[in-house]
Amino acid sequence: MFRGVLVVCLLLCMSGVGVVHAQDDALTPVATNLNNPRGIDFLPDGRMVVLEAGTGTTLQIETTGTGRISIFEDVNGDGDYDDAGERTPILDGVPSYNSLRFLNTGHDEVYGLGDLVTLPDGSIYFTKDDPFAEPAPQFDDLFYGDTGIFSVNAASGEAQRLVKRAATVSAIAYHPEREGFYATESGLNAMMFTDLAGEVTELVTFAELASGQQAVPAGIAYDPTTGDLLVALFSGFIKDYYGTMLSFMPGDAKIVRYDPDTEMVTDEITGLTTAIDVAVDDSGNVYVAELTTEWAPALMPAAFDLYDPASPPDVGGYERFSGRITAYPAGGGEPMLLADGVETPTNMTWHAGALYISTGLGTPGRSVHTAGGLHAITGVIYRMNGI
Repeated sequence: MFRGVLVVCLLLCMSGVGVVHAQDDALTPVATNLNNPRGIDFLPDGRMVVLEAGTGTTLQIETTGTGRISIFEDVNGDGDYDDAGERTPILDGVPSYNSLRFLNTGHDEVYGLGDLVTLPDGSIYFTKDDPFAEPAPQFDDLFYGDTGIFSVNAASGEAQRLVKRAATVSAIAYHPEREGFYATESGLNAMMFTDLAGEVTELVTFAELASGQQAVPAGIAYDPTTGDLLVALFSGFIKDYYGTMLSFMPGDAKIVRYDPDTEMVTDEITGLTTAIDVAVDDSGNVYVAELTTEWAPALMPAAFDLYDPASPPDVGGYERFSGRITAYPAGGGEPMLLADGVETPTNMTWHAGALYISTGLGTPGRSVHTAGGLHAITGVIYRMNGI
């Protein structure tokens, strides 16, 4: 099935429909002042679980990790989770790191805790990345120098490793019929399956994209109407005609569909830019988040001091407030632009008739240039109703 995102732009231009921006009514903030929120899901009793990658500060700056998983409960019923007593951390102090500092990616990107999923029995599973090969004494060995899939008990905060992997596990989705997790590994351009006992099956390596970029699978979602998996292929670095290294080529990212029965991978949605996550509702409608839809700006120099308030307000390798959320109807039909100008969306989840979106990638509090002036990076979770 082929659906072109270009249709969205053409329809909007021809009809004169205005662009929906993050500050408009389309997106309602429900949790603010977060440090790189990523995975979102809900417990059976309706409480929201959120994973924060943290601040990305280096070992020379922090003495404990800043990544955490928290349970949010709307105690006063006002529709958000920003009031006192509405957030309860169940896992805290997990190390985080910045890819600029440790991997010289040219981007202000914070990693560590990555994606999260809850099961019908209330158990919580999550992914964690780490650039270090060996544990360090100032952190628990379970979380320092360890990459893979873990679980945490919501009541006790006790964490356990399910699977240890050699490369970044970027996203995770539970398959109820197969009673296990499908997970993408961005560093290997691959997807694997693990059952609840941690038995791993290697599945597929995604092919290069249109301009020879690595696929970089960044998001995954279970389609309840078919049992398939949808995977967001973000796209990787590429050299232009002059030999300059670019972060990505606009229009080369896509969503692919994986059939667990046939193991076939087919294009589902093409023509995207930096497809960072995908979600599917109960009817099979597909939602896509693009981190940015603009051309990539210049990469940040490796020596850039992310934590110095006097550092210039560099955007961090991606244009800010240029993300997009688009809906693609099940079975085809015209796609619908739900929100444009979103601030670096990273993760989405569908729950109880609403779409939840994590935003705000980068060093918290750092100033960046935007069309409207300077902006301090901050993590926010939005809810989109009435889709």
